[in-house]
Amino acid sequence: MPALLGAELEPYPYISGYGLLRRMTQLGRLMGVELTALGIRNRVTSDALTATQRPGAPKAGLLHALGLRATRVGDYWSPEVWSPLRTGRVLERHNFPLRDCPLCAAHGYHCALFQLPFIDHCPWHATKLHTGCPQCGRTRWARFHPDLRLGRCDCGYNAFDVRTASIDMWHFPAAEVDAWASRYLYWAAEERKSRLLVVPAPYSNWMPGYAALARQSLELKAMLETAKPTAELEEFSDAGEDPPEGEFWGWSLLGGERPLTFVPLPATMHAKLAQATQDAIAAFPADTPTPLELANMNGLEEGQTLKQNLANRPECLIAPHGLSSDKSTWLNLSAVDPTAACFCGELLDRVISGLEVRNDGCSRSLQAARSHALDGIAGRRHVARALEAILARAYTQGLETVLRSIVAAGKSSKCQRWSLPTAEIVIENDVIRSVRVCWTATRPPSARRIVDTSAPISPATKTKTGSTPSATRPRTRNRPARRAGKMRQKK
Repeated sequence: MPALLGAELEPYPYISGYGLLRRMTQLGRLMGVELTALGIRNRVTSDALTATQRPGAPKAGLLHALGLRATRVGDYWSPEVWSPLRTGRVLERHNFPLRDCPLCAAHGYHCALFQLPFIDHCPWHATKLHTGCPQCGRTRWARFHPDLRLGRCDCGYNAFDVRTASIDMWHFPAAEVDAWASRYLYWAAEERKSRLLVVPAPYSNWMPGYAALARQSLELKAMLETAKPTAELEEFSDAGEDPPEGEFWGWSLLGGERPLTFVPLPATMHAKLAQATQDAIAAFPADTPTPLELANMNGLEEGQTLKQNLANRPECLIAPHGLSSDKSTWLNLSAVDPTAACFCGELLDRVISGLEVRNDGCSRSLQAARSHALDGIAGRRHVARALEAILARAYTQGLETVLRSIVAAGKSSKCQRWSLPTAEIVIENDVIRSVRVCWTATRPPSARRIVDTSAPISPATKTKTGSTPSATRPRTRNRPARRAGKMRQKK
């Protein structure tokens, strides 16, 4: 394919695949057949930014059509290479709104770096990045306009300027961009060697947590103008001894092959869950009566308030089953946010894969394999403390939700705050140095599990001697034929 107008790379170092397509569609006014030749199909619904940053046919086709397959140009189209944390390629798997610098957009320029949430301003123009249309305020996506151009809003706003992007394209600060981006990419690659990101799989609103964790680097603050993180951060990096072998056996059940009702946790969790119970009940007014259902289920006094019952029986945990003879704390997971419980399993798997723990060849279940791998990891105490904090918070939130549903008796209960965990694991010389957990506010899940109650067993229906119960009586497929047979016998 001959050179296309707008496909110039020299004035625009580290331009994204979306940026190239935007320049080509704005300057060259490409037709549908020409876009198809570039590997771009489904133009009405596809997101050009996502299509060019993910490995796949659209990205490979565009690189081939532009003669760039033998170069590293396509490597910088993905936000993963710009991230200071190893994300497991989750940034590529989610569609995010377009983030643009208005001065860069006049050239048609876009860099995958702009898509990272911890960057608020263009590094070389110091201009605030836009996520919405300056004219109508609508969120912008990297989709094609009906006239097959990229970068134009439905309201008609278009930051692209033909003269700036063509005649004056050499006025773009290419030297500054090249120097800054090269230095930044080297720093990000070094950071990824020791920093791993863990995100809750079912959610896509973990980006604020990721941004807050990335902003903890002092070097990043020196390179970029970033806003102060508003999320709540907890860091686990204290000195001490690692837990004994087998301590992660119960934790390894979380996020496993099948959902559980009860899980055995270390004895140290008992006090934390007792405090979590108090925190959940403290969210209610002091005069909140104890619901009859709750009193019958836990042996509480019906005429007393929730707080009075908790004060009289401080060891009575509403959802945890209690301590067993082997000092395990059995927790009823029906009062725990299932997303957070699964996140604990994801955190364990991320630790094991990040340290590249080798398999010894023995056949084990997922739980046994996790527990065995974690027993040999130095610094695992930080993981244990992080798991305790995550599950205690998840239990507090889930228990408060269960109590509100019981107290409200089917009516709409008062809205509560809900936090979602995101974590960073710092590894150095095959040792876990710290674990950071970030809590970001989000909406409570629409559907939640409730505390399991023992369902009464109703007695079986009485039947006559020798007769077959209706539930087990075999059915006759052809009843009319059966009745006809009886009539012939009577005759």
